[in-house]
Amino acid sequence: MPPKRAAAPSTPSKTKKAKPAQTSIASFFSPPGKPKAASLTADRAKREPSVVDLADSDDDVVQVTAVDLVQQVDSDEVLARKLAAEWAGDEVPANGKRKAVDEVAATEQKKPIAALFVRRETKLSLETKPKVEAKPNAEAGPSRPASISSARAEPVEPIDFDTDSLLFRPDEVDVSKWPGGRLPYSILVGAYVQVSRTRSRLLIVRVLTNFLHLLIARCPQDLLAALYLLSNHLRPAYVPFELGVGFMVLSKAIKEVSGLQPRDLKRLWEKHGDPGDVAFEAKSNLRTLVAPAPLSVRDVYDRVTGLAKLKGQQSGKLKGDVVRRLIVQARGEEVRFLVRTLIGNLRIGAVRLTLLTAFARAAALHEMSRDDFEGILPLPEKGKKSPDPVRERIEARCAAAVRLVRKVYVRHPNYDDLVKGIQPGLEGLEQRVPVSVGVPLSPMLGSITRSIDEVYARLGSLPFAAEAKLDGQRLQMHIRADGPQGDDDGGRWVEGEGGRVWVRLFSRHLEDMTEKYPDVCALALALLSRPLPSDRADFPSWSSSPTPTVRELLNTGNVTSLILDAEIVAVDKDTGQHRTFQELTNRAKKDVRLEDIKVVVEVYSFDLMLLNDVPLLSAPFSHRRHLLRTLIQPFADKSNPMLARFAHIANVDSLDMKSPADLRTFFDEVVEQKAEGLMVKLLESGEQATAEIIDIDAEDDEEEGEAEGEAIEVGRKKPLPATYEPDQRSMGWLKVKKGRWCVVSTVANLRLP
Repeated sequence: MPPKRAAAPSTPSKTKKAKPAQTSIASFFSPPGKPKAASLTADRAKREPSVVDLADSDDDVVQVTAVDLVQQVDSDEVLARKLAAEWAGDEVPANGKRKAVDEVAATEQKKPIAALFVRRETKLSLETKPKVEAKPNAEAGPSRPASISSARAEPVEPIDFDTDSLLFRPDEVDVSKWPGGRLPYSILVGAYVQVSRTRSRLLIVRVLTNFLHLLIARCPQDLLAALYLLSNHLRPAYVPFELGVGFMVLSKAIKEVSGLQPRDLKRLWEKHGDPGDVAFEAKSNLRTLVAPAPLSVRDVYDRVTGLAKLKGQQSGKLKGDVVRRLIVQARGEEVRFLVRTLIGNLRIGAVRLTLLTAFARAAALHEMSRDDFEGILPLPEKGKKSPDPVRERIEARCAAAVRLVRKVYVRHPNYDDLVKGIQPGLEGLEQRVPVSVGVPLSPMLGSITRSIDEVYARLGSLPFAAEAKLDGQRLQMHIRADGPQGDDDGGRWVEGEGGRVWVRLFSRHLEDMTEKYPDVCALALALLSRPLPSDRADFPSWSSSPTPTVRELLNTGNVTSLILDAEIVAVDKDTGQHRTFQELTNRAKKDVRLEDIKVVVEVYSFDLMLLNDVPLLSAPFSHRRHLLRTLIQPFADKSNPMLARFAHIANVDSLDMKSPADLRTFFDEVVEQKAEGLMVKLLESGEQATAEIIDIDAEDDEEEGEAEGEAIEVGRKKPLPATYEPDQRSMGWLKVKKGRWCVVSTVANLRLP
């Protein structure tokens, strides 16, 4: 009989690892003998010792499925109170056991169970009022509740800012419910909601004016944070600042908070596309065990800007934790706009000029007393407005404030300095927030013309200079021997045989390019360290008389600071011929070293906005150009052809030309040298003579549908500035580009006086 074959050892069948079931609130109220409660306790024992509160309760935020709190037994209440006490623990010792849990539990035992399980508000509505008033707790920080109670968890009611700005009274707004007197995030989100629901610029300005007026009067400490959050920028535009929160971080945070499956989340992305809408929909049906503390504007701003400081291998996880905690605390519409803030796209239609207008109007209204509004009439809802001299007088003061604030901002685009400068009042703001080395100016731009004939038609006999418009990158060069003017930490110091200078470079869009062009930074030291020419020609006889300050600058002994407007162009290192703009873009943008440079550049300067800390924006172009070409001479280091070079841009003046044919000849020459065309600039301010055809109608014959009238030509004059106007497309700068040649028949019919 053959021996029996030994039985093969049984191999366990391969089964997929079961995903942990999503924790529901029912598991917290199961009897102690059931496995669910035991597994929950075991899971808590395995956790890494850490302090978990409502602000960072990533694992403890659960979804409500179907539970009736009224039918729970006493043991459930005890378990819930211990859980709440555990969340409120402040310290975790080395052995992993939380301190003072029993003491906190004893305190929480005295509170009713309804206070521990507040139903979460899912949507923020301007019409909905909270049923329970929140009593502020000044001792608790903005991001960490001191205890778990309904008083800390109730949001602050939004404010309707859509009211007449001249009748809005900030002192009548109740701010007693604002925790610690700080601006709740729900108030800012309420303004977001009102602005995003309309396309009317007047309504947007009205809402933002009232909102900012309230902050200036009642909560000035949060004004700066609110301005940055409204502007869609968390720092000045010229400061390199990246949150580093991408799609993966947001998607993971939304998934973990909402508990949605990947397929459900993908469906929301396909339906909405906007991350803010996706996060709002994903969290709309979420219920939390205990409502977290409401967010404040300062808390949101600090935590969001803190994301940019997280670096290293674990930065992605840390950023995800911060984003997750913010989404957990956000309520209703706050979720939508919080996520949009993280991606830098608020979608509220409030552009920079609109925000500046509202801020200026708010500052002007805040300076006025109650007596200034005495006798003002309310705006009629419909129909013709009645004459109101009080309103007209106030609107005139607001318009003057808008012009002032806009002027200051385009010369110094920094909300930190603007808010600080406006605190004493609008008077003297331009002196308190001046043009500064280290803070870029919004560049002046040229108006497009279609032909050289149109240039003469617009400028007439006024003196002008035609410069080559090179195919390069716009550069704003800030240099100062004593360092920047302000607290900004950008730029770099350049040291050499000639000493040391501080330099910072900006693009047309105010982006910091200092790290991209170390060769241009090295050039800055040579520009300031070289001796100035001894023989200096006076200002042109045909130009206007310079101010004493400008004349002193011409006779200065040394140059200590300057702001240049120039163009960076790629050139051949041997011949110096211009290369294309595409070759310039081949240079690296960050961490560029001098020894790694392969594309040589030349800096062609064409304007001077500041010299020795003296702004020159109000000086005519003839004076600015004379100072530039007299004191800042061309430079090239022949011993090292790879270093950047400095030159003045090629030009021809109208006073040296006999006819328009000379300008056409110069145009052909610069185009042949790979230039884009010409920039025509007024040397001295003047007026533009224009002609307009209007009809003087006689009596109309309504029956026959005819009208007898006379057409006449009326001459008008418009001012043409030769000053430097930041952020303006000035008629004093005309752009003539190749490929736009055309003959305008109407020019021949335009008669100038």
